[in-house]
Amino acid sequence: MNAPAPEPDPRAREPNVSAARAGTARAWYERRVRLQTLAPAKVNLVLRVGPRREDGYHDLVSLMVPLDLGDAIDVAISPRPGAVSCRVPGRPELDGPSNLAARAAERFRARFGVLNGVAIRIEKRVPVTAGLGGGSSDAAAVLRCLARAFRIRDAAALAEIALEVGSDVPFFLGPGPAWAEGRGERLTPADVPRLDLVLLYPPDPTLAIRAGDAYRWLDATRNPDAPALPRVRRRFALSLVGNDLEPPCVAAFPALSTLLGRLVGRGATTAIMSGSGPTVFGVFEDRSTARRAARAIAEETGEPKVQILLARTVRRQPRVTPWRSPRSASSRSTRRSSRPT
Repeated sequence: MNAPAPEPDPRAREPNVSAARAGTARAWYERRVRLQTLAPAKVNLVLRVGPRREDGYHDLVSLMVPLDLGDAIDVAISPRPGAVSCRVPGRPELDGPSNLAARAAERFRARFGVLNGVAIRIEKRVPVTAGLGGGSSDAAAVLRCLARAFRIRDAAALAEIALEVGSDVPFFLGPGPAWAEGRGERLTPADVPRLDLVLLYPPDPTLAIRAGDAYRWLDATRNPDAPALPRVRRRFALSLVGNDLEPPCVAAFPALSTLLGRLVGRGATTAIMSGSGPTVFGVFEDRSTARRAARAIAEETGEPKVQILLARTVRRQPRVTPWRSPRSASSRSTRRSSRPT
């Protein structure tokens, strides 16, 4: 398939019409296109797990909600053929082709016949291997940037690429809170009010939980007569909150129970583990109550035993925008402040 042309950088020259007419995989523009977006974290307000399937996966019913906490994603597209590069400043172990964001870019290029070089830069703010979907969200953010740059509007094709990269990636391509079924590929929009959360992430590597282990522990302890998966509901209620992976993970790591207890003890309406953990979170009445709880828990636990994050659920995924230099934004602010009043 011939590659469509990327949208222009506002400062780029006019399109190379001869290249467009030739239908080559070369970009139309003589200067690179650079886009940016936020890759939000998520929490699972509901995670119900069905029996293990023959293909090794489990059918799920999960209510996922994006947060105002996220990684900053910068995608630069070269006008010339090249490779995909991925850099995460300060986290060299996340650099390179094994990063889900780089895999997503490679799958996109293969699907749509794109030869242009793609440079990805990720400013990590979401804890890694924490049950918050950080890597999956980064991958989806790169797909959103590339789809805008190359004017791809085939939502089904993008969803297929997303599912190939990871089960949670399709959610982050969607518009906002959603129920996910199957492996996570069947999405139904959900009506979730704004919720104020306190997240507790234990960075101790001995508490890291691999998703495969969490599901295996559940399978080993599950009653064969476990209830069927619940039906999806449009409206969310706190009574629905629950995570089937939490009991076996807490049994393996009792420290998680202590963290859950601290959230409830400081006023959380409910507290559960997100995804396959080890992050746990509490839902609070409002932002000020959540902030007070976070301060109190910090005094109880002390750093670096646990990373404490304040977050709020959001109703929409972030937009993709042209990249702007922080210096140019600063200079605009300076010019405004220097105007006579």
